[in-house]
Formats: sequence, C-alpha cells, structure tokens
Amino acid sequence: MSEQVITATPVNTPDILLNAPLTRQLDVELESTILEPVSHSYVSATGGRTTFVLPAKGVLDCPNAAIVFEMTCPAANELVAFNYSAGGLACVDRITARCGGTIISQVENAGQYANIKQNYRSQAVKEGIMDYRHLSSNGVDLSISNAKIATGSVTEEFQQLYNFECDQVSPFARSYNGDNANAHQTQLSKCLNATAGQGPEVVIRLADMFEIFENVKLPLMAMAQVEIEIEWSPAGDANVAAANVIDSPVIDALIPDAADSVAAVKLQQGILTMSTPTMLLDYIHYDDMERQKIFDSINSGPGMRLDFSEVVLTRGVNPAGAGVAGGAADVLETIASNHILGFAQKEVQKIYVSKQYDLRSTNGAAELDSTRNGVNTHRNILLNQYKSTQILGESYNFFINNQRIYDNDITNPAMAHDYLSQIGGGSLWTCPRAYYNTNNYNASGCKELLDCSWSSGARTQDINTGKTKRYLAGSNNVVGVSLEKVPGVVAPGNGTRISSAPIEFNYSRVALAASAGNGGAAASMKAEVNLEFYICHRRSIIIRALGVDVSDA
Repeated sequence: MSEQVITATPVNTPDILLNAPLTRQLDVELESTILEPVSHSYVSATGGRTTFVLPAKGVLDCPNAAIVFEMTCPAANELVAFNYSAGGLACVDRITARCGGTIISQVENAGQYANIKQNYRSQAVKEGIMDYRHLSSNGVDLSISNAKIATGSVTEEFQQLYNFECDQVSPFARSYNGDNANAHQTQLSKCLNATAGQGPEVVIRLADMFEIFENVKLPLMAMAQVEIEIEWSPAGDANVAAANVIDSPVIDALIPDAADSVAAVKLQQGILTMSTPTMLLDYIHYDDMERQKIFDSINSGPGMRLDFSEVVLTRGVNPAGAGVAGGAADVLETIASNHILGFAQKEVQKIYVSKQYDLRSTNGAAELDSTRNGVNTHRNILLNQYKSTQILGESYNFFINNQRIYDNDITNPAMAHDYLSQIGGGSLWTCPRAYYNTNNYNASGCKELLDCSWSSGARTQDINTGKTKRYLAGSNNVVGVSLEKVPGVVAPGNGTRISSAPIEFNYSRVALAASAGNGGAAASMKAEVNLEFYICHRRSIIIRALGVDVSDA
C-alpha cells in the first residue's frame, strides 16, 4: 500500500475548535442548558423519532453533549430490564446530524456501534460509570469466590465466568435465586418502573455514537440551523408472544433454568413507553478576538474545514450449511464467503465486524436455542442482538488495494484480539477472557470456563448454577482491523486511501452436524451468519457563510 503524508491541524481551522489541549490561556464563559425536543414520538412495537434543534449560539462542546430519557413498562411487565451489554444504548437505532438541511453525519445501528466502542474502556469504567449511565450490567468476572452456597444437596462455588449482580447473593436486595430456587434475576435497581418519573434514567453521550461529536467542536454561532434526529428501536409488541421476541432493547429480568424451555419461561417482553427525552448541552463563549478568528475562517475563500470520522454500516451473510449427516463423532462442514465492501477512493481508518447467527432464517429458527458444550450459540436472552458471537472454526482475512492484510488467514483468537486492540490507540479491547473466547467450543475448554459446582467432594459441570455463563461466553467477539498510521488521529493521510479495487473480507466458519459429539442434538450450527461491517472513514465539513459542504476528499 502506498504511503501517505499525514497532515496535522487543518490550515484554516482555529485551534479552539479542535479537541486538543491549548497551549495558551483564554477567557471563556460556559453556559449549560437542558434542551427540549421540537418533536417526539414513540410506539413500543414500531419505535419512534425525536428531533432537537440546536440554538445558534457559542461553540458547542460536542464531547460532553448527552441525551437523557426514561423507559417505563406496565406493572404486568415490571420485571423487565435493559440488556446486559449495551443497556440503554440499545434504544438508539439511527442518529443523524443536519446543518441547513444537509446531512453532515449519520450512524445506523448506532447503539450497537457504541456498544462495540465501549469495550476499549477499562472494566472498572464499564462497571463503575457506563453501567450507571446506560443501566447495563457489565459486572462480569472470571475470579473464584471463596464462598460456597448450599442449594439442596449440592454445594455451589461461583467461579470462572459469571455476572456478579445475578450469579451470587447480591447487596442489591435480590438474591441469585430470586422467586424460586432455580431462577436468577436481574437486580431490581436495573429493572424498569411502571410509573414515569420513578424509574432510572439513561444518559448517553452523543460522542459515544457520533464520531463527529468526539472529533470536533461546532461553532453554532456561525452555522446554519443544526438538527439532531434520533430514531428509536422498537421493543415489545402486544401482538407477538414474549417468547418470540428476539431483538428488543430490553430483556426478561428472570433468567430461566437451563433445564426449562426458554420459550416456556420467557414471559416478559417489555411493552414500553418513553418519557420525552432532553439534551444536556454546554456552550462555550469565547472573547471577541477568538470569535473573530472563527468568522474570518468561515468567510475566507476555502471556508473552514473540520475533519471527522464517519461510520458506514454495510451487511453481508455467510450462507447456511448443507446439513451433512452426523454420526458417532462430530462431522464438520466448512462454509466460506467473500464480501465486497467497496469504499473506492475513500480514506478508511478502521473496520469492525460483528457476527450473529440469523434467527429469522429457517435454519436459525430451527436452531434457536442451540448450544455447544454448554455455551449458547444462537438466541441470547441476556443480550438479544447486542452481541457479537464467536463462531465455531472461524477464519478471516481482509484484502485492501488488492493486497492481503495478513500473510495467513487469522484463526487464532489471541491474534484476532491483538489486531482488534490495535484500533484503540493505546486502549486495549477489554473484557474477561471467556467473554471473548470459548476455546473454540472445545468440551474440555468449555468445562474450565463454565464449571462452578461441587458434588460429593468432586467438581462437576453445572451450567444451571451461574445462569449467565452460557449466554455471556464468547458473546463479545468482534473482528477488527486498523488502517491508520497513528491510531486515533483524524487527519488527511493518516488512514489508508482505497484505490479502485474495493475492500474485500474473506470469511469462513464451521457448521456442525448432529452427532454424538454434539449431544445428538438436531441443532447443527448450520444457520446463516449475519455479518455487520462498521467502516470508519475520514470526512470533512467545509463551513462557509452560505452553508456547509461535506467531502470525502
């Protein structure tokens, strides 16, 4: 790939608009406000839309801008909570920024993208900050507890992969066995309330979803009208049975016993209503000299340029397996696919790939509750669609400008994790090991990951003790590649310019026929696998006196 020159600060952009430390002192005034939307609607079955119009004053402190909202549900469904990983982020489907009617940035599946990005935060930040903001439950650990809890004739030892809010006696007022000896429940503090104003609120920073709000500050005082539009994900539908809901922002707070049919015990789906959201904004007011620099830049010939990252979502499908016959041992079928992603002539910075079995396909519906050595591989009642599943026997590679990124296809989870971590610019992909890697669903490996019970002095596998384990194992497995020279720098030349040849992604995985090695189950992991590609590329806003232009140049 050809080398490019990295350009630092845009030539005609005042330094006060860049998210970088200033080397000089300034006199500023900070104005904080709570902004009401100009329109808002939400229907649980179909979703909704909220539009904010930002006042044309000062400079918007974009990284700290946030939306605040509350979801409620009827008393009959009061044991409903947000999914464990994304929390309230899952409520956001699409977010759009416009200036003078021109779209300057738009992110699809924004909640899932934000959910991916937050894994570059430390585990302590996810548990101690993000869980409070988003009502998520990222308290996942691999530690061994010294305490053992007697339940009937078996003494349970909580160890390896577990969620400490659900899988052990908790200080949050609900024990792990909740309403009965076989059920774990999400803590009451994380459950939605039936009465508006009495439940917990979700706070989401726009920068968590919008790369543009992370990269720059917007001089609203000198721009045409700026609008932020948020489209909300649907939740429960009264016409759909709770057991059939597979892609909602909320989950049933009750975690069913593994011996029970998931469909039989999944009773709450969350018929939601939403309070009118508000937006928390900080405006920075500079002195006359700094303000004049902004106007001079905008009124100059080329206008003012602000560089930012845009996120584009595209999708692909790894097809279903042929369903080869099983036998006494595992019968494996390799399924390969090639995905053309395009992006010719654009400067690409990084790519994330999220993977999930297609539960809406014929094969996916038949394999809905498929497990492999105690790990749930298809439906996930704690995360719903806000996950990225480690698939059996995965192998992948990228082709950029007709060149393979890796000499050999990536099959080793440790190498995949390293390449994913390179995107973070010093921040590694952070989660407990088993959350990312199931040891390729190996029976002995999964036993080490999932064991948590003792019987008659001997440790035995019991996936019913820590109910969250089978749903969390291998569910935080994202593919990622960095195409930046200096990670995290948004500047011309820092990414990789794509030639006329499109980006390609080669992917293969293994389907497993029904066999003794698979417990003789009919489920064979042959369902289609949906791939979501989040491709970040550099764009520029050119602000002029008469409006804005958005460019990929």
